[in-house]
Amino acid sequence: MRRAARVGRWCGIIAFGLLAAPVRPCDAQTGSDTAVTVYGFLQAGDSGRWSLLLPQPVTAAGRRIGVLAAADAGARWQRMDGRFVEATGRVTLSSAVPGGAGIAIERLRELEPPGTRRTTVQLSSSQLAVVTLAAIPNRFAWRADDGQPTGVQPLLMYTVYNHGQTQLDFMLPTNDVVCVRVQREKDRGGGGDTGGWHTSLPASTGNRERIVIRLGGLFRRFIPIPPDAAPLAGRYVANVTLCGVADYQVETPFEVVTP
Repeated sequence: MRRAARVGRWCGIIAFGLLAAPVRPCDAQTGSDTAVTVYGFLQAGDSGRWSLLLPQPVTAAGRRIGVLAAADAGARWQRMDGRFVEATGRVTLSSAVPGGAGIAIERLRELEPPGTRRTTVQLSSSQLAVVTLAAIPNRFAWRADDGQPTGVQPLLMYTVYNHGQTQLDFMLPTNDVVCVRVQREKDRGGGGDTGGWHTSLPASTGNRERIVIRLGGLFRRFIPIPPDAAPLAGRYVANVTLCGVADYQVETPFEVVTP
């Protein structure tokens, strides 16, 4: 069994790039002005700057781009902050744009990540939660056709939605909040469920062992999938739960492919 170094808690700002699906170029393109449709998370940053953060980089004018500045997103789509979205627009490369690349968004809509799995947890007549898990992207390659790294930075998105009539109050056995396991699909079963790659996310609140999800509230955490979690081509299964609370576990598959 391999255990990753403990991963720090991801706060409202997602620390690294978020999914961009394969770019669909239009018929007419120029080197620095490329029409694309991408999938990822819109993120508000410092000084009113907005970005699309791309773990599977967009390629424009021969460059792999991991972050796209989205200057007008705050005024037009502020409610989309932190949401998984489909964005259509034009990518421009310019030294005048933060990070050297920006997108003028023409259309934007919220989507559920492809392959999202969910389970419903009802422990009493007043407690009802929907737990979801998505691998983003759920199919990817670590290396491109030329043998170079693709730059993909896949992640797991784990959520608990409180749909009950009372708040959910958890007292966890340690200050580890979310526990994660990734296994090759063919290694599961027959006692193999204890193997694979493991990690956990610690809490950062004052009362580190307690989680409270208010009525209608959402608990969400992002967990990066490093190469050593899924080093070989094939199908994998990720399992995520609140640590010590097995009722809130959920699984989702993903696949690592060769170029």
